[in-house]
Amino acid sequence: MSFNATGQTFVLNQKLISMTGDLWIDDSNGNHAFEVDGKLLAVRRSLLLKDTSGKELYEINKSLAHVHRTFEVKEGGKVVATIQKALMSFGGEHFTITAADGGQMKVTGNWRGREFHVQKDGADVIVASRRFFSIHDAYGIQVAPGFEAPLALAIVVALEQVEKEEGHESSPLGGVLGGGLGGFLGG
Repeated sequence: MSFNATGQTFVLNQKLISMTGDLWIDDSNGNHAFEVDGKLLAVRRSLLLKDTSGKELYEINKSLAHVHRTFEVKEGGKVVATIQKALMSFGGEHFTITAADGGQMKVTGNWRGREFHVQKDGADVIVASRRFFSIHDAYGIQVAPGFEAPLALAIVVALEQVEKEEGHESSPLGGVLGGGLGGFLGG
């Protein structure tokens, strides 16, 4: 699926990780667009999605209020989305995303292969695919027109965090989200 010209495309590339535990998300032209700040991970189990000026847009953290792995996306301390791994998955749906207003989104496709769609009200709002780019360790994230790009990226980062917590080393954010840079630096 391809969005019209007003949709935005981003690149999540594990090779862009720095020694500080941060990850850059680039735009389709290769320019840094957002930073995933992993510095607070050790202290608060939180990641921050920031714009290029360093302004904090969203906080992604593990919720302690739920029985199974649940991550929250917060804006200004207020939960705007909750991401849970589905207890049972049918037809490729592995996660449930609940917005603060009660709306639901679902993830379909091949999550581990990074070929997936996030749908809201039956329409794609986020499409991720390794086919968008020729970089081996990256995948593209397209955000539908009218859906807030930073929120979409925070949701994808939270999905990566759930996957990392499940122990799947295929997560490109593994080093940022799960204790060290070994997986990215060959250690």
